[in-house]
Amino acid sequence: MLSQTIETLKDKRVLVTGATGFIGGRLAQRLALETETAVTGTGRSLHKVPFLHQAGVTLQKADLLDKEAMSQAITGQDVIFHIAAQKGNQIDPEISLRSNVEATDLLLRLAAQSGVQRVIYTSSVNVYGPPKPGQTLVKESDPVETDLRDVYGRTKAIAELRARELAAELGVDLVIVRPGMVYGPRAQTWILNLCHYVKKGVPVIFGKGNGLACPVYVDNLIDGMLLTAVSPQARNETYNFCDHPITWRDYFRYLGQIAGRRPRTVPYWIAWPVAVLNERFQLGLPLTPERLRFYDTQAVYDMSKARTQLGWEQRIAIEEGMRRSAEWLHEEGLLAE
Repeated sequence: MLSQTIETLKDKRVLVTGATGFIGGRLAQRLALETETAVTGTGRSLHKVPFLHQAGVTLQKADLLDKEAMSQAITGQDVIFHIAAQKGNQIDPEISLRSNVEATDLLLRLAAQSGVQRVIYTSSVNVYGPPKPGQTLVKESDPVETDLRDVYGRTKAIAELRARELAAELGVDLVIVRPGMVYGPRAQTWILNLCHYVKKGVPVIFGKGNGLACPVYVDNLIDGMLLTAVSPQARNETYNFCDHPITWRDYFRYLGQIAGRRPRTVPYWIAWPVAVLNERFQLGLPLTPERLRFYDTQAVYDMSKARTQLGWEQRIAIEEGMRRSAEWLHEEGLLAE
């Protein structure tokens, strides 16, 4: 199925926003190397991705809210992968709203004007918010939460709803993908930052660590994104993308092996008041009650739709994904004292 997808994309013109980032960079690289298509990538720090120059990607500096620059990048494209986003809860919510919502609105309007065949919008499983008590399966048909405290999840949920409404109004073929915890080489959030926490002895496991994490190796995600770009069944659909679930304890066990230190555990009864105080007094800790609920959940994200409609399967197991991540960290000297 994937090889057929690659062949179908061969003669397309493809734009990747956020090509200087983790997911966008790997997607643009694979598109250029595997599909031999004409790939354009946009971003603001083009010097950070020399490997894209080597792969033959055309890089164009563009701010998402710069109408002229984005119009130039979009004109003539067949497919757009819209990945660029503003992340981080320390960012001004208004900045996140403009970057994640208004910029998506502008992109869809320009795509409609240019006759783009399909837009694949990268959202996040964060849009669902913490799974409800007793919930064991999170499906694409579940409602998204637009009043989350988490700025990223909230603005992504708002962006999704507005994008779907606008796409229907403009006649744009829009596919939404909702990845879980995307990890792999060049991953800051779920590899580098967490390895640093483990190495420094920062508590990362709360309670017994039996809650379920939802990792997805970057190439497994990109396999799915490529499939959504050409599948007739994907038209105006939404897909979760997660690998097999794993407990937080086991996920951090891999990171502990990479960092060379046993991950530190804190009882849940201690973590909860710390999270409450952090949120109330804005202490700047990477822990909130909302996030703690994610650490405690037993819910998994339903992948049956991607498997049935797209033929997607997890190609790279977590053992191999973590091995590649560790190799990157050590090659780059990112875990040096």
